[in-house]
Amino acid sequence: MKPPYLIKKSLRFVVGFLILLSIQLFSEWLLNILNFNFPPVIFGMIMFALLLNFKIISLKLVKDICNFMISILPSLFVPLLVGITVYWGIIRQNFLGILLSIIFATFITMILTAVFVDKVMEWTGKKNV
Repeated sequence: MKPPYLIKKSLRFVVGFLILLSIQLFSEWLLNILNFNFPPVIFGMIMFALLLNFKIISLKLVKDICNFMISILPSLFVPLLVGITVYWGIIRQNFLGILLSIIFATFITMILTAVFVDKVMEWTGKKNV
């Protein structure tokens, strides 16, 4: 690899990370200002998707950092597993309710995602392609 390539790739990593961080901070700030009770992470992801869709943010700028973040995603679940071991007694007592909630929420999420994707495909005109 040539050094200019490494510099260019490193710069894309930094710029992409700053873009993602800015969107996240802006979503938290906006929801706080509006006093709206909504998860800032989800709101940030929606904003990010819209910014990419309307080509306000170039995919080239964030592609490298997004691929990297996806590659390390499993390691981000370690704190969750530690939390499960800490609260195992409470989880065991409510296991059936938790399991049914997860199944129900997954089912509802799948339905809502399918409806949302269908509507977006209608709006963009890509449904009958």
